[in-house]
Amino acid sequence: MKTLKQLFYYSFVILAIFCTSCEAEDGMDGVNGEQGIPGQDGADGQNGQDGEDGNANVTGVTVDPFPSWTEGIYLGQEANFVEIDEPLLTQEVVDDALVLVYFQLFGDNIWYPMTYAFPFDNGTDEIITYTYEEDMITIYALSSNGPVNAGISKVRYFIISTNDAGRSHLSSKEYILQDLLDNDVDINIYEEVANYYNR
Repeated sequence: MKTLKQLFYYSFVILAIFCTSCEAEDGMDGVNGEQGIPGQDGADGQNGQDGEDGNANVTGVTVDPFPSWTEGIYLGQEANFVEIDEPLLTQEVVDDALVLVYFQLFGDNIWYPMTYAFPFDNGTDEIITYTYEEDMITIYALSSNGPVNAGISKVRYFIISTNDAGRSHLSSKEYILQDLLDNDVDINIYEEVANYYNR
C-alpha cells in the first residue's frame, strides 16, 4: 500500500512538472466582425442659428430680427449700415470662401439678393449691399440722396467654402461660382441656392 501511495505521489509530481514546463501556443486570430451601421447626423443648432449643413463646407445663418441702422459711410457716400458679428469668418475663410447674402423687406416672405438696386423714375436709386471681413458682415443702405432707412426685416447668408478648388486656374471663390453655374443655380434666387445646399 505504501508503494502504491509513493507511485501515485511520484506520478502526480511528474505530471505537474510536465504540465508546467510546456508552453501553450497562441491560437489563430478570429475573423473580424462586420462594420457597424453609421450613426445619424446631428440636429440643427439652437439660439436662432442653423447648425452646419451635412456638407461641412456650407453654413447658413439667419438674422431675425434685423438690427437698427447706424449712419456711416460706404465708398465715400453717406449710408446707413449694420454690422453683424460672425466668428465663423476667420481670415482663412474670408480669403477662400464665398459669402452670399439675401434679405426680406417689411416682413414679406420674398427674398432679395444683395447687392440690390431699386431704380426710380426720376433717375435716382436705392442700393442695399454688403461687405465681409474677418469676424464681420456689414450691410449698407444708401441712395443718390444719402442714407436709406431700408425696411429690412430679416437677413439670411451662406458662408460657402471648398477644401479643394479642383481647377488649378480658378480661385476657391471662382470655383464655387463656377460650380453653381454648372449646376444651373442662379445666385440671385435665394430658393435655388438654399435648395442646392439643402439649407
